[in-house]
Amino acid sequence: MAAAESQMPFIKNLASSDRKLRTQSLAALQTYLSSRTGLPAADALKLWTGLYYALWMTDRPRPQQALAADLANLVLDVPAACAVPFASGFWGVLSRQWASIDALRMDKFLLLVRRAFAAQVRFARGRGWAGEQVEQMLDVWKRLAFDADDEDGVSLGLRLHVLDLWVDELEREKALGAAGDGDDDDDDDAAAREEWVRRVGDMVDSLRASPVKSVRNRASESYADERLPWGTRESGDEKEQGGEEDEDWGGFED
Repeated sequence: MAAAESQMPFIKNLASSDRKLRTQSLAALQTYLSSRTGLPAADALKLWTGLYYALWMTDRPRPQQALAADLANLVLDVPAACAVPFASGFWGVLSRQWASIDALRMDKFLLLVRRAFAAQVRFARGRGWAGEQVEQMLDVWKRLAFDADDEDGVSLGLRLHVLDLWVDELEREKALGAAGDGDDDDDDDAAAREEWVRRVGDMVDSLRASPVKSVRNRASESYADERLPWGTRESGDEKEQGGEEDEDWGGFED
């Protein structure tokens, strides 16, 4: 923590109770990131370690919520060459630190993960759901968020939280809209979006065979969500038929 702060002293001020100082510190951070032409993995990890502790030290719900959103959205502000390593650093640090987050601080980090995942969905949407950077971001998710191959050692609690939220955030960020539903997608964009959603779904699908029971169950439940293109949905006829059967059954006669 001290090393990260000494390199980027404005990080500590992100946790300040002074709103003006927090705003100035965020602007300094954005300027620092915008000046980068690249972001080595080691630098991304150092940066996110500092940002992690900035949120750790932030008190009161509103500043916590604001900082979580601001940090998550940085992936949309950094130069194109830095976005994927920046996201990779985020997931790496959160996985490493997850087990040490105490109950009193957990809510703000749950929110940070939700906001960061949503921002990374917007990252893909802003690039038309396809292209090299989108592919690289999907690979980051596969390895460091979902740990889809069960071999990258991602914290169990973090994986379960991602499995809890991914469908909600895809829906909220308009990744699940069908063609012709009023969105501005043309046919090519709709096809790219649907393929992107399928790729994310494949990561979750692979976890339905995870050796970890909680991951396996959570993956199976979320993969079957009716909001997904392949999700299970009980038809009206089936519901009506089931209701009629229930009404006909009166139990055994005495």
